[in-house]
Amino acid sequence: MTTAAPITAAPEPVAPVTPTLAPEPTPPPWSLAKRLGFRFFCAFILISCFAFPIDSLPVIGASISQAISDFWAIVVPWVTRHVARYPHELPMEQSGSGDRAFDYAQTGLFLALALIAMAVWSIVDRRRPRYDKAHTLLHIYVRYLLAVPMLGYGFSKVFKSQFPMASIERLTQSLGDFSPMGLLWTFMGFSPGYNLFTGGAEVLGGLLLLTRRTTTLGALVVIGVMSNVVALNFFYDVPVKLYSTQLLLFAVFLTLPDLRRLANVFVLNRATQPASLELPFTLPTRVLWATRAAKLLFIGWLLHNGITRGHERYTQWGDGAPPPPFGGLYQVESFTRDGQELPPLLTDPHRWRAVSVGRNVVTARRMNDVRRHFPVKEGGDGKSLLLMSSWDDGAKPVATLHRETPDAEHLVLQGEVDGAKVDVRLKAVDMSKTQLLGRGFNWVQERPYNR
Repeated sequence: MTTAAPITAAPEPVAPVTPTLAPEPTPPPWSLAKRLGFRFFCAFILISCFAFPIDSLPVIGASISQAISDFWAIVVPWVTRHVARYPHELPMEQSGSGDRAFDYAQTGLFLALALIAMAVWSIVDRRRPRYDKAHTLLHIYVRYLLAVPMLGYGFSKVFKSQFPMASIERLTQSLGDFSPMGLLWTFMGFSPGYNLFTGGAEVLGGLLLLTRRTTTLGALVVIGVMSNVVALNFFYDVPVKLYSTQLLLFAVFLTLPDLRRLANVFVLNRATQPASLELPFTLPTRVLWATRAAKLLFIGWLLHNGITRGHERYTQWGDGAPPPPFGGLYQVESFTRDGQELPPLLTDPHRWRAVSVGRNVVTARRMNDVRRHFPVKEGGDGKSLLLMSSWDDGAKPVATLHRETPDAEHLVLQGEVDGAKVDVRLKAVDMSKTQLLGRGFNWVQERPYNR
């Protein structure tokens, strides 16, 4: 007799246990000072830098930038006169200076408008505890806002055009007659290597700012570079004090999110955590790829524009520009005025002592060391120099000097200057024998050569 196996019920399936994830902690709210500071800085950036980067683009950028300048050229003087009660008119001439009374008044207006915007923003949006998304967008905006001028200034030094080699006229000028800015420009212009070093640092900082991963490193590079630039502008009286200080503050702003981490590493000798590079918002895939494509196009255009414009300036008026015909320094061997040869007397206000021929200027140094600068153009016949009344496009020639070259060392100028006929015989001076141009670089020096 066979015994059947007992029948057992199949075990009921057990539902998998899903671990309960703890909710992510809510980040603490920003302090009141941090919220007010962010609102003020954000408003100031948007007001003072409005239309960037559109105003940097080709074709439309120049017209947009001009329209914005024209707008502030109307608003700033009106506010200065009717609101601030400034008793004097603001000079509006474009002189190349960035520290005009108009520029200080405009900066003051921007600060006042930013304070007003901060106050209104603080009332309307007073319950918001943080500005993570807005801060991320502003951080990106300031990165590019700073990268563009850093690349521009950097390439103008890499392709040596911002500080060209001192002209013949500058080399013959007494050191005591230099202005502080002129001394700085001469110092910088002497060395191509130092221009490459400083310009390369500016280009490096600008390039590092173009990616989130290297932004902090780029900002630190720019802080080092721009601290030196700001010091030079202040202590050598260069009229770019406002703008250079603004660029330095932009770089400082970019380092603020990592300030605690930097302090842990460099000061407190503590371990630190990596920063999150994730954006505090999610973009659709198409929008994400579109922004990446736009970024690549903008960076490509930025580099192409910086390199081509830097090289163009270098070959037009930088050290790579061709030397002017018969350019150089000449000593006056004889000077005839209205048929009478004038002896080299120091008391003679008419006789010339030396003549320097530059790329766009002829400078006549008289016996009493008074110098007269003539903007110059080449005559149509190729054998004359047109001395112009000014550097303006519509300037008219005040004199025409016919040029002759009896030999390789001599130059003769004949014509009418200040209503008198002159005949000047000049002998070229070899400037390569001067201390500054002839010394060169020396690895081994048994003693200092300081003259």
